[in-house]
Amino acid sequence: MSFTDRVKINVQGGHGGGGAVSFRREARTPKGGPDGGNGGDGGSVFMVADPSVPDLRWFRHAVHHKARPGDPGAGRRKHGKSGDDAILPVPLGTRVLRDDELIATLDHPGDRAEVARGGQGGVGNFAFRSSTHQTPRESVPGTPGDETWLVLELRLDLAVVIVGLPNSGKTSLLNALTGARATVAPYPRSTKEPAFGPIEDEAGHLMTVADLPGVDETGLPRPDGKVAQIERARLIVHCVDGREPDEIASRIAAVRDGIAEYRNPAQDEIVVATFTEPDACPAGADLAMDSVSGAGVGALRDEILRRLAD
Repeated sequence: MSFTDRVKINVQGGHGGGGAVSFRREARTPKGGPDGGNGGDGGSVFMVADPSVPDLRWFRHAVHHKARPGDPGAGRRKHGKSGDDAILPVPLGTRVLRDDELIATLDHPGDRAEVARGGQGGVGNFAFRSSTHQTPRESVPGTPGDETWLVLELRLDLAVVIVGLPNSGKTSLLNALTGARATVAPYPRSTKEPAFGPIEDEAGHLMTVADLPGVDETGLPRPDGKVAQIERARLIVHCVDGREPDEIASRIAAVRDGIAEYRNPAQDEIVVATFTEPDACPAGADLAMDSVSGAGVGALRDEILRRLAD
C-alpha cells in the first residue's frame, strides 16, 4: 500500500444523552416525587501519537470517525452512562489542521489531542423539583457533539533526505550508504514510494536516511512526490549526475528552486556528484562518488555523520 502523508477526515463527538422525566410510583409512596436522572456526556474524539503507526494510510478509507453518544437518564435518579471516547492512533509527526489553521502537533509517543468534544448530558426532572414545584415535567436534552473536517499531514523526523533530478543516482546512494535494498531502475521516476535506510554514528545511534519520490526532470515537485517530507530533515544530500559537468550548476539550481518551499533555514546541504570518481569532483559539488564501485561512499558517510554531529 502506498505511503500516505496527507488525508482529510471527518470527526464527530458523541451526543449527550437526554434527561429523563420520571416520578416515583412505589407501593407505599403512590405520590412520589420526580426522580428522572441526568443523561451521560457524549464521548470525545482524541488523536494519540503511536510509534507503531507508519503513516496515514488507514485514514484513506476510514474517513468518518464518531465517538459514542451518552446514554439517556432513567427513573430512580439513574444517570446515563457517558459515551466511550474514540481514540485514533496516528504516526509521530502528525499535524492536525482545521480550516487551514494548525490546532495540534503530535511529535512524541503518547502525545494526545482532543479534536472533537462530546456533547453534555441533559438534565432530568429531579433537578427541577422545589417546594413550590413538586411535579416538574421539565427536562433538558443532551447537546450535540462537535463535528468538523480535519486535514492530517505527516512530517517525518528524518536525519537525511536524498534529493536530485530523476536518474541522478539517489536510490543507489541510499543502498550504498545504508545497506537498504531499494529497487534501482535505469529509467526516470522509478522511485514510486519513499525508501528508508539506517545510518549509524560512532555511539551506535541509528538515524534514518530517506530517498523520496521528489522532483521531475525540470526540478518541479512531482504530483505523486513526497517533497514535503524534506521539511523536518536535519541534512539534505543533493545528488547531481557528474558525467555532464558543464550542466551541473543549472541542475543544482533547478532542484533547489523546486524544493525551496519545503526547506527550513536550519538545514545543511551536501552536493554529491554521482557516477564520478572521488578525485574527479566537478566544480559546484562538495564530494564525488560512484555508488556502484563504492568509491567515495565512505568519505560521504563520514561527512554526513560529521555534519549531523555539529
